[in-house]
Amino acid sequence: MIELKLKRGKEESLDRFHPWVFSGALASEPPENIAEGDVVGIVAHDGRFIGTGHFQIGSIAVRILDFSRREINEEFFRERLTDALRLRKMLHLDTPQNNAYRLVHGEGDFLPGLVIDIYGPTAVVQAHSVGMHYARETVARCLVSLPGLEVRNVYYKSETTLPYKARLDQHNDYIIGSAETAVATENGLRFNIDWLRGQKTGFFVDQRDNR
Repeated sequence: MIELKLKRGKEESLDRFHPWVFSGALASEPPENIAEGDVVGIVAHDGRFIGTGHFQIGSIAVRILDFSRREINEEFFRERLTDALRLRKMLHLDTPQNNAYRLVHGEGDFLPGLVIDIYGPTAVVQAHSVGMHYARETVARCLVSLPGLEVRNVYYKSETTLPYKARLDQHNDYIIGSAETAVATENGLRFNIDWLRGQKTGFFVDQRDNR
């Protein structure tokens, strides 16, 4: 794993668990053998290891995934998704009267660059970073096998959310399963969700209290 060193004093926000490393905080230019989406380590100017994250070209150079030296693999994503689902169940967002909700909200669920909305048996996944784009199939496998989450279909919708300069040739499609639309329940009301043609992930789940 490539390690990137910070300028003196630039570790202060990270020590307060802010998950972004701005490009101007790096002590030197990233090495030539680093690629967008790579998992990298971040170290303070004195060599102290701070965290592990995804590298990306741009103003936000690294999005921290874990404030330790951590392998970012399927076990990592399963752990994060389990924590996210547990929180939604505690908030009573995943109930018979409500099966349309945001399971993962990026940095808020310690998965920067990733958004996942649940519509009954279908999860719509959206990547906002190159690293999460590369992790999409791992995320999909975790979703359909996560205890307590009855997801059978995973639709990937990131054509417009990833940096065009990365030239990822991304396109919207099912990673697992297939279901063009679904009837999801929100506060006991039934909505026909169209994530294929609808904006964002198909439904504005943050407007629940306004409907």
